[in-house]
Amino acid sequence: MSVEMAEPIVVVNTEGLARDVWLNYRRKGIGGSDVASIFGCSPFRTLRDLYYDKLGLRVEEENPDNWVQLAVGNLLENLVGEIFSRKTGLEIMNDKRMYRSPRHPFMLADVDFIATLPNG
Repeated sequence: MSVEMAEPIVVVNTEGLARDVWLNYRRKGIGGSDVASIFGCSPFRTLRDLYYDKLGLRVEEENPDNWVQLAVGNLLENLVGEIFSRKTGLEIMNDKRMYRSPRHPFMLADVDFIATLPNG
């Protein structure tokens, strides 16, 4: 069974985008960081937290318990990309865009890096 690849839709270029504007874009769908909350296995956010956030009733910053983890995660993004590239030998490129799935429009992705695979 072959799976036809569909090109993702670029929602917005996130480089230099103000955090509150970026959060408003994130509220328009479900991203990778939201999935752990949906399945009830996030140590940082409950499903209720996610629901309130998507409605714009509460934002992440209101939870003072996880600010360190969020800050460390942001600081480590480039290091993790470099480690991945060195371990796999794959070239990576920084990507500051938010994407939407054309097949499942509720699915969003903020991509930190894109890897170039040997077959292109």
